[in-house]
Amino acid sequence: MHRNIVLCFVGLLYYSLVGYALISFDIGSLTSALFLFGAPAYFLARFSAAPAAVLISVTAFGAGMAFLLEGIAHITGIWYFVGVEELRLFGVIPLEVIAISILQTLFLTLLYELVFDDGEYSESHARVRFAALGVFAVGVLLLLSLHLYLLHGVFFSHSYVWILVTLVGASLAALSVEKTLTLRFFDRLVLFTCVSAVPLLVWLLVSVAHTYKVFAYTHDYFYTFTIFGSAIPLEEILLSLAFPLFVATFYELYLDDGK
Repeated sequence: MHRNIVLCFVGLLYYSLVGYALISFDIGSLTSALFLFGAPAYFLARFSAAPAAVLISVTAFGAGMAFLLEGIAHITGIWYFVGVEELRLFGVIPLEVIAISILQTLFLTLLYELVFDDGEYSESHARVRFAALGVFAVGVLLLLSLHLYLLHGVFFSHSYVWILVTLVGASLAALSVEKTLTLRFFDRLVLFTCVSAVPLLVWLLVSVAHTYKVFAYTHDYFYTFTIFGSAIPLEEILLSLAFPLFVATFYELYLDDGK
């Protein structure tokens, strides 16, 4: 308990100082993400001796989520990440945003395991399910290519809401079929979701301050507010809660011990 309090205090201090510095100075999106997610993920992995199989599996999962969320976002226009124009997957998704999404997923997973769970990894589960995660990532790529080249322009309105509903709905559906989960698990899942939203919101502020991420599809948002002269949709704030909820749920039930 005392260790977790110290880690949370250190994390809050770190993100306060680093967030202020990154907002004040533009050092690039990928470098900013390395400070916000890469460095903490490296520290957590070394501190907890995370097995390679777990890190590789989470990386595959993070890549699949990056393809899915960023693909939907860039195809439908609900947000646009300003990256290096020549380095885009299918000419749509900047490669650096895929790397950033993977770093976020690694960080969230390691944070959950070390601070909110028992700090013990289930390497055997990660080895068994690595192939499935690889198939998931490849499957998302195939769906994106299908949409780009055969179903161009076909998508639902309010795609942001569909993303949120899918992430939260999938999390609740997965949790509902597990009979061994305790009330203590749900308490720490809610706490983790709230705490992990902080670095994601800091990343959002940095992205908006330096125009790494642009929200221009204003008629498709339910509500927007202005920060640093840019409109930010309410759905983006909710995504900062829905994404860690989904990551922690998926990790605990399918890559960890489900306790």
